[in-house]
Amino acid sequence: MKRYVGILSVLAFAIVLMNYSFVSADAAKGQAIFNDAKAGNCKTCHDIGDKKKVGPGLKGVTDRQPKEWLEKWLADPQGTWAANDEHIQDLKKRMKKEDKPNTAMKLPTKLAAEQVADLIDYLATLK
Repeated sequence: MKRYVGILSVLAFAIVLMNYSFVSADAAKGQAIFNDAKAGNCKTCHDIGDKKKVGPGLKGVTDRQPKEWLEKWLADPQGTWAANDEHIQDLKKRMKKEDKPNTAMKLPTKLAAEQVADLIDYLATLK
């Protein structure tokens, strides 16, 4: 009987851990950038769920776009928009912005490569 109680306790603990949201240190920094008006200021235009504000909701964005593309986008939104690659074409179609020559996305400051990586780590938690 004690053996079964022990096994059940371990299983219950494992289930709790599987449902617990772990945020890495980098993702925590990314969340701070997302919310900081002087850094990313993302929350002004983006929802962390599915809701469209000025820009699209960011839930699942790392499932829709490859990390390398997100790095380019966050480093240079205007240049990436102008390149009009397949990801931009898809984004324009989903946002109904096919006729727009420029993106409305503007960052308060240019993000460093480490900040971009942290921000992407945070975006990856939005499932």
